Amino acid sequence: MKKLSLGYRILYFVNVAFAILLALSYLTSFVSPRTFSLLALINFSIPLLWVFNICFALIWLVKLKKYFFLSFIVIALGWFHFQKLFVLKSIDKDNEHSFKVMSYNVMQFYSLKDNRKSTYKDIESFIYQENPAILCMQELKYFKKPIFKKFKYNTLDTQNLSLQSAIYSHYPILDVKRFDFEASGNSAIYADIKMKADTIRVFSAHFQSLNLKPDIATINEEPKEKLIKRLQKVFEKQLNQFDLIKEDVTHSPYPVLFCADMNNTALSYLYQQITDLGLKDSFLESGKYYGKTFNFGVLPVRIDMILLSDSLDANSFKNYDVDYSDHFPVMAEIKL
Repeated sequence: MKKLSLGYRILYFVNVAFAILLALSYLTSFVSPRTFSLLALINFSIPLLWVFNICFALIWLVKLKKYFFLSFIVIALGWFHFQKLFVLKSIDKDNEHSFKVMSYNVMQFYSLKDNRKSTYKDIESFIYQENPAILCMQELKYFKKPIFKKFKYNTLDTQNLSLQSAIYSHYPILDVKRFDFEASGNSAIYADIKMKADTIRVFSAHFQSLNLKPDIATINEEPKEKLIKRLQKVFEKQLNQFDLIKEDVTHSPYPVLFCADMNNTALSYLYQQITDLGLKDSFLESGKYYGKTFNFGVLPVRIDMILLSDSLDANSFKNYDVDYSDHFPVMAEIKL
């Protein structure tokens, strides 16, 4: 350190701080927010922490300084996490005897640009064009009239005029169970669906919302201390909601498709708990690159998932860049 100028010393100490934050962030998948809720807040910033540490490593490398190894080692330690966020090479598979499932948070059919304008017609046209066999939706608003009429079967609760999670299907629905989360506008549902000779259990879940707008300026309006405390409660609430439906996943007599707006990322403790039930991520199997499903300020994140039992295969996965909602839809082609 004696050979470094004052400017480089300051740079080094900033580098150390970002390296420590990145190293701590690797624990988010394994430490429950109930135990250490502050750690869960780092979750969404991990890609930015990688970028900062890569920049620090490059600076020291150009200067031929050994301090390069600090960020390099911390970045290398996160390779396991990197693989949950980025798919560098997708594998094309045989789509014979497969079906398509889409998951989409439709934001009550309100337009991002003008919340007085309904996006229902745009979303309906888009969905019919992509033609999924099973459609899982979150934040669905019922208009007292039939919607998505081309789907023969659905789980829509016509007596519930509030927001709900719902499943539409071209295949017969045998059984339905709803989960209305306590003191929350969020919910989940599953439907046992008869797929010719097979039956699968399909979940559509909407875990506790972060209530963050895509505009970073709006986020900055909320006092930081209040924001942090609120998000800590959100992450704990998400786990409580997951606990309500966990048994119906683990004890399902059928293969499971788990479609969800998780309001959390693939590096979260919540995601780890769900995949530990024996579910795999269709995006990691057949997706490509980053898989953005939501814009968190300037940072794109993947918080909408299609998970599936080991007995099922994701032959393909697609992200859509359509702006009918604050979320972007995802679709996987599944082979029984």
